[in-house]
Amino acid sequence: MISYKKNGLNIVMIMIAIEIFSTIANCQKISTDSLLSRAFANDQLLLTLINSAQKISPEMRRFSNGIELATANQKIAKNIIYSGISFLSSYQYGTNYSAVNEVNNPNRFSTNQSGFYNIGVGLQLSLVNMINRKHLIKQTQSQIDIVLNEKEGAALFVKQRVIEYYQELKLAHKLVLLSSNIKQSAQLNYKMAERDFLQGQISVDQNSRVLDIVNKSKIEYETYLNRFQTSLMQLDTYTGISFSTLLNQLK
Repeated sequence: MISYKKNGLNIVMIMIAIEIFSTIANCQKISTDSLLSRAFANDQLLLTLINSAQKISPEMRRFSNGIELATANQKIAKNIIYSGISFLSSYQYGTNYSAVNEVNNPNRFSTNQSGFYNIGVGLQLSLVNMINRKHLIKQTQSQIDIVLNEKEGAALFVKQRVIEYYQELKLAHKLVLLSSNIKQSAQLNYKMAERDFLQGQISVDQNSRVLDIVNKSKIEYETYLNRFQTSLMQLDTYTGISFSTLLNQLK
């Protein structure tokens, strides 16, 4: 008799413990669901996700490197004109002789000697180099513009991809909530059906049909839960940032 009471007490304690843990788990679940619903209501995390995805995107980095390369080529094209400049210099020296009449004797001539020198300095620039420089600068600028346009296209693609993953996550979350409510209702109906069955108010077939609905609701819930988890992992992988971490910042 004492053993029976002890066992009964143990069962009661276990049931109380299970109820407490279940309540804690439900509170945590409600808290997470509340954060998710708040985040999805105004999409306040979407911009952060897009910026993060664009920052780590290999395509975006490739186009950024392409812009740096095209800019470097443009600088080379602007400076290449200096390679065609020639520095010229000249130096000349000589002596001039001249014959002049003497003042006192016009019939006689005298010879004057004078030295001279010339220095010349100059730069020579090819006209072809000047024309080529203009075309090279225009060509490199076109390359920069092309890569910039391609980078903008890549940024738009990444943005659209993030939005797709994000919308899939939102949908999966709604389906999880709906299927969770359906599963809880089905379990409640089964408890009532089981009670009616034990009281002989419903048949075995009726009870089995209710159990069938419960099992289907459980499968549906697990399916949508898996879909939600997959969407979350895809979004985390593509953006390079944990959605759960961002979510906790809303607390």
